[in-house]
Amino acid sequence: MGIAYETYPEKGVRLVKTGLEIKKLEKEFPYFSGTGRETGRLQIYHTLLPQYCGKTFFRGRPKQWKRERAAGLMEEAREKAMIRWDCREQLWTPELGENAEEIPRELLAACLYRCRPFDRLFVSLEEEDGEYGLGRALHLLQPYLPRMRQVMYVGRESQVSLLLESWLYEEYGIILTKAERATADLPWLDLRDEKEESGGPKASNGSAGENGLRHINYRETISFRMKFDKRF
Repeated sequence: MGIAYETYPEKGVRLVKTGLEIKKLEKEFPYFSGTGRETGRLQIYHTLLPQYCGKTFFRGRPKQWKRERAAGLMEEAREKAMIRWDCREQLWTPELGENAEEIPRELLAACLYRCRPFDRLFVSLEEEDGEYGLGRALHLLQPYLPRMRQVMYVGRESQVSLLLESWLYEEYGIILTKAERATADLPWLDLRDEKEESGGPKASNGSAGENGLRHINYRETISFRMKFDKRF
């Protein structure tokens, strides 16, 4: 769920009565689930709230939504998705403030899956997440680790990076190496907070590599400017 910028409700449509339209992407997206290489399928439904509720009567200027009304429309869409299509995860874009939620790991896994084949990659983790952040990263990485030749860490040394280093060596004999910056030719699983992100190429807008976006971070994953049906 997000915001459609510079748009208005369709003429004659009263969203407070009809509610937001929920659309289904035609394509399902594969991803590796669990510690093995079993393939799951991700189905995405989405809806966008027009940035403006209408235009002023006299000058025709954009008219902003009242916060309570906009929040009510989004909450109704959330409930409809849960009841009608059994959506287990609901994701709100950061622009909606306190409603922003953690990225579903299935979506991150689907983004990583589309980077295949690869046997080298970059990793960045949120320093404060500790064992929780490590577990989240390993859930995404484990299906690939038996075939991995090199894992490079981008970011400051921290408790979580040391945990990752120890775990990779003990379980797979992989030596975690340090990299000052990620390069655009390899996948980069970047699980840091958005404000902490740095150390990568400017090509994180999808131009890197024939498989499209390789910088897998929160900002890029939830961006509604991404054309999911074309990038996967």
